[in-house]
Amino acid sequence: MRHVDRTDSGGLQAGFQTTQWSVIRAAQTDDQTRRRMVVGNLMERYWKPVYSYLRYKGYDNEAAKDLTQGFFGEIVWGRALVQHADRSKGRFRTLLLTALQRYVVSVHRKEAAQKRRPAAGFVELEMEELPLLDATQAGVSADDAFYRTWAAELLNDVLAQVKAEYCLTGREPHWRVFEARVLAPILHGGDAPPLEEICRDCGIADDVKASNMVVTVKRRFQAVLRRCLRDLVPSENEVEAEFCEILNILARPRAG
Repeated sequence: MRHVDRTDSGGLQAGFQTTQWSVIRAAQTDDQTRRRMVVGNLMERYWKPVYSYLRYKGYDNEAAKDLTQGFFGEIVWGRALVQHADRSKGRFRTLLLTALQRYVVSVHRKEAAQKRRPAAGFVELEMEELPLLDATQAGVSADDAFYRTWAAELLNDVLAQVKAEYCLTGREPHWRVFEARVLAPILHGGDAPPLEEICRDCGIADDVKASNMVVTVKRRFQAVLRRCLRDLVPSENEVEAEFCEILNILARPRAG
C-alpha cells in the first residue's frame, strides 16, 4: 500500500470529506449540476480499483485506461448506476464490480474499436501515477486486484485524515512517532526502529512517552476507519465484519 498524503494543504476536512453512501445519496437528486459533481467525485474514488481490475484481466495500459473511462461514462453515468444503488441490497463496491464485469463482457460482444469517452466530456479522470501492474502475477485474480486497490485507497484516505488532524493541531510529533514506528515498516519493509532512536529523531523525552504516542494515534486511526466503515454497510452491526474484511483483503497477494 502506497500512502499518498492528500491533506497537507487541504485542512482537516480534506480526504474523507463525505463517506460513500453520503455521496451516493447526494447523487440521487434531480439537480443535474450537483449530480454531475458528486458522481464525478465518486468516480475519482473508484477509478484505481477499476483500472487495476482491467489490467489484471490482461488489458495493456492504454486499453485499461480507455475502458475505465468508458465504464464510468457509459455505465456509472450513462445508465445512472449510482442513482439506482440501494444500501439495503449490499456493498456498493460489489455492485460496481458486478457492473464492470458485465461491461467487459458487453465490450467483447460488441467488438467496439472506437474509443469510449463520457458523453459531452462529462468527466476526464486524472490517471497520472498509474500503478505498474504485472497482469500475470501468480495468485492474484482481477477481482483480488479490484478489492485490494479499493481497500488500499480507503486506508490511504484515513491515514491522510489522521495525519492532518495531528499536524494541524500542534501534535505533529505524535504523527512522526507513529509514522516511524508503525507505518514505515509496513510501507517500506524492514523492522521498526528502536524507540530510543525515534525519540532522538523526534525530540521525545523518553521511550515510554513515545510508546504512549503510538497507542494514541493507533486508537485515533481505528476510530476514523470505523467511522468511515459505518457508511459502507447497511447497519451498525456490520462495521466489525467490514473491518475484518478489509484486513482479509489486504492479507491477500499484492496486486502489483
